[in-house]
Amino acid sequence: MARNRLLLVLTLWGACAHPIPAPRPPAPAPVAAPAKPLAPVPQPSPLLAEIATAEQAAADHPDDAETWGRLASALRRANRLQEAARAAWRAVELAPSAESWTSVGSVLMQGGAPTGAMAAFEEVSRQTNDGFLAAQNFLNLGYRAWRWGMDDLAMRAYTRAEEIAPGHPLLLYDRTLLFAASGKIATAQAEATILRNVVDRVLEDRPPLEMVEILEPMKALTESVINGDPIARRPPQPEPGQHLPDRFWRRDPGNGHALALAVDEVSERYYPIVGWQVLALNLPSDWTDNLEVGKGPPASAQIRLEAGGPRPVLWLLTVTESRQAPDLDRLIVEARRSLPGTPKLGEVRSFTGRDLEGRAFVADDPGVRPADSGGFVRVWVAAVRAKGLLVTARRFLRDRAPGLVDESERIVRTLEVRDLTPPGG
Repeated sequence: MARNRLLLVLTLWGACAHPIPAPRPPAPAPVAAPAKPLAPVPQPSPLLAEIATAEQAAADHPDDAETWGRLASALRRANRLQEAARAAWRAVELAPSAESWTSVGSVLMQGGAPTGAMAAFEEVSRQTNDGFLAAQNFLNLGYRAWRWGMDDLAMRAYTRAEEIAPGHPLLLYDRTLLFAASGKIATAQAEATILRNVVDRVLEDRPPLEMVEILEPMKALTESVINGDPIARRPPQPEPGQHLPDRFWRRDPGNGHALALAVDEVSERYYPIVGWQVLALNLPSDWTDNLEVGKGPPASAQIRLEAGGPRPVLWLLTVTESRQAPDLDRLIVEARRSLPGTPKLGEVRSFTGRDLEGRAFVADDPGVRPADSGGFVRVWVAAVRAKGLLVTARRFLRDRAPGLVDESERIVRTLEVRDLTPPGG
C-alpha cells in the first residue's frame, strides 16, 4: 500500500636542450584591431537550429508521424503556433495515438483554443489505458484556465480528470485553489481536509526528499484554507502564446490534409508580464520568440525575437514595470551615449500608437565589418512607454536597407498592453 500511495504522488511531477637559433623572420605588418561592434550581440538560440533540423527531417520523411511530432514540439516552444498546429495535426493524420493527440491538445491549449484542447485530450483518454496520464492533461488545462480566470472551463476539466482518475492528489490541490480563490470557503475547506489526509498518509511513509518538497507546499495550502486564510488567484503563467484562428481547431483530421492549412503572414503574440498585464505584439508568423521573466520588484521580462534563413532576425525587448511615466528623451540620450566606439548616430524619431509613445534611432559604424559583429552592421534602438510598462528594444540589422528600420517601427507601433484581470481577480 505504501508503494501504491507513493506512485500516486510520483505521477505529479543531459625539445632540445640547446636549439640552434633560426633566422629571424621579418616583422609582420601591423594589423589593425577589429572595430568594436555597436552592441553586444547574443548567440543565436539553439531552438533555431532544432527547428531547421526538424523541418529538414519532415521534408525527408513526410510520412513519419514521430518526425512531425518533434517538429510540432519545437515550433510550439518557439510560439510559432500556427505552424505547430499544422505539424501536430499531420502527426495525427499519419498515426493517431495518445502522443500525437497530446501534441495537438498542448498546441491548442497554448493557442487559446481550450474547447479544441478538451476534445484532443478526450481522444488521448480513448487512446491510452493510463488513467493518470489522461487525467494529467485535463488537470493541466484546468489549471491554465483557472489562472486565466475561466473558472467554468477549469471545473469542467477537473470533473473530467476525476472521472478518469478519482482521488488524484493534484486534482484535490487544484480544486482547493479554485474554490478558495473564488470565495467558496466551505467547499474549499472540505477539499483541503481530504487532501491533507492524503498528504499525511504519504508523508508517514517517509518518501524521498524530492517528494517531500512537493508535498510540504500542498500541506501548507490545506492548513491555510482550513484556517480560513484568504487565497489569492494566481495570474497567468509567464508563457508566450497567441490565439489560433478557428480553422486550426474546428476540424476533423479526416477532412482535408493538415498541410493545406494556411498560415497567416502575421500573428498576434501575447506575453504575460506583470500579473494580468499582457503585452501584445503583431509579428511575422515565422519568427520565434522566447520570454524570460525577471525577479522583481520591479517586475521585468525580456522578449527575444529571432528568425533564421535568408532574412535572419534578432531583437531583444526588455519590459519593465514603471509606476511613473519614464522620460523617453533622457533614456534615448543615455542609450546613444552607451554605445561603444564612435558610431554614426541617426536622428531620433518620435512615433505613437494605441496608448503608446516612443522614440527610436539607428546607430551605424562604417568601420564595423559583418565579421566583427556576428554579421550585424547596424542596430535600431527604441524606447516605448505604454500603460505602466517601459519597453526598450534593440534590433540588430545585417544590412543598411531603410526598409528594415521602417519595419521595426511598424511592428513596435502595434504594441498594446491589456489588462485581463478576471472578475474578482
